[in-house]
Amino acid sequence: MSHPIMIAAANRLTHAEERRTAARENAFRTWGPRSIAAASKYARRLLGDEAVTLDWEVLGLLSFEEHLQAFAPLDTVAGQHLELYYTDEGSTERLLLRVSCASCPSQHVHDVTSLEQLGQLLSQTPAWQSIDPRKGGTL
Repeated sequence: MSHPIMIAAANRLTHAEERRTAARENAFRTWGPRSIAAASKYARRLLGDEAVTLDWEVLGLLSFEEHLQAFAPLDTVAGQHLELYYTDEGSTERLLLRVSCASCPSQHVHDVTSLEQLGQLLSQTPAWQSIDPRKGGTL
């Protein structure tokens, strides 16, 4: 017959593993909504009220307990995909503009720090021709 301390240790281990599993499952279920909420809040702080129109989506799953991330597609123009990426890794939030080629592996990623700076980045893309306010551009 096993010693009572062995049974107590086995029970403690089993309960601890069940608690950790439940915590991981809860983090997994809430990771996507937390990522989208954080992305929306940070984008609005950087870009202003116009940021409420961004349609954030969850970007895969990395380390869901620590690393929040989401993306918002902006447009595809002249073979270039334009997307905003939000990431929060260890309380360091970043908003990035990703410009990628639709038919090649090329991509460029730029930090976005304000609405004006986002405009400067967009002015260097083919999308600028259709959104340039000096030429009557509209979205």
